[in-house]
Amino acid sequence: MEFRTIDDLKEYIKFLEKHRRHPKDYVFGIELEGALVDEEGKPLDAKEVIPRLNEIHQDYEFSEEAGACQIEIKSLPRDFSTEALREKEEYLIDVINDIVDIAEKIHNREAIFLLSGSNPHPDVLSDKWITDSERARKMSKWRSKFPPIPVADILIKPQHIASAIQSIHVHINGKNPDDVIHKFNRLLYMGPELIALSANSPIIGGRLVDYAEARLLLYEMADGGRGGFPDIIKYPKDILEYAEYLFSRERILGSTLSEIVKERHEDTRIQFELPFRVENRVCAVQAAVRENMALIEYIIGRLKYAQRWGRQHLPSLREIEINRTEAIRNSLRGKFIWNGKSILTKDYLKQCLEKAEKGIRYFYDHPRYLHLLKTRVEKRRTSADVIRNWYKKMEGETEEEKIAKLVNRIWRYTLRNKPIL
Repeated sequence: MEFRTIDDLKEYIKFLEKHRRHPKDYVFGIELEGALVDEEGKPLDAKEVIPRLNEIHQDYEFSEEAGACQIEIKSLPRDFSTEALREKEEYLIDVINDIVDIAEKIHNREAIFLLSGSNPHPDVLSDKWITDSERARKMSKWRSKFPPIPVADILIKPQHIASAIQSIHVHINGKNPDDVIHKFNRLLYMGPELIALSANSPIIGGRLVDYAEARLLLYEMADGGRGGFPDIIKYPKDILEYAEYLFSRERILGSTLSEIVKERHEDTRIQFELPFRVENRVCAVQAAVRENMALIEYIIGRLKYAQRWGRQHLPSLREIEINRTEAIRNSLRGKFIWNGKSILTKDYLKQCLEKAEKGIRYFYDHPRYLHLLKTRVEKRRTSADVIRNWYKKMEGETEEEKIAKLVNRIWRYTLRNKPIL
């Protein structure tokens, strides 16, 4: 069903009031993005790989992303449980092996499926690697009107940013429109903690950046401010108010709510596909599959706790934006501001992990992956810190040699499904 006007949405909500439907709560799906590269880290075209993957896999869908070397893996929705996460972990490991096997046959060279928040190779920052689809080309043309973005000592054209960025998105169904907006509002203030936990993008286009998680900031600039934290002045009180916000923004291609949402790359958004669901978009994709499962487990446990036991007033949007910037800059080594008081990010996240664990137990389940994030918090170190240190230690080597070594080192962690800690 397409919602082209606010009245369309109002009519549907009236319909729901008369004919109550009860979608299952906490049915979740994921989108995981990776980059196809060779052993030197140079991009490889994924166009011929994607249809072959769709032929052999039934439980996942594979599609193009903004970059021609990128592959998006989308899981079908299912009820949440840690057993479901374990099954996804095993399945995704098989999927990754299939991706490189198919790619090596097509390209006749060694292939790597790079799971990192940003692609470190400079070749990806060119028109050549913009996906050859109508939508990608139109979005690229629209972004080209914005000024170049400084990264370290170079300038990057905004139309190339999306081709060099990978992330993991988590979709969670709501029971009804009111429950969906409730989830949306709570995910808004969880954004900074999710960024701090998942920081994984310190190098882009062969340049080491000053931020722990450059991906979000770069995307926000490339989209002329349309990405990042939603451009709202208050928490929406219902789903109609959120829809009115979307309709009031500048449109590029979209004419329906679902299309408008898709072209706004905001941290948290509501998908107007039935049943309605909330989508979290702030986490960088991690090298090991089990690290990605840890982030999913955390998001769902933390959100469940906030909905079931959270009694605190929603923090100010201004504080969330301040903490978001702090997480981008310093990850686990910074300080957050809540209710006007400063707290070490590490200490705040310890509390959040306890809440996430309680949230998982509400599902009559036991956390399977949260210990990976606990280790990060205790050490105050994410994979961004480790990758940065690897790169800095490669003194005296050419940029090409550094990137090749870096990509292959990350790939070894992916193959062993071992967290980068």
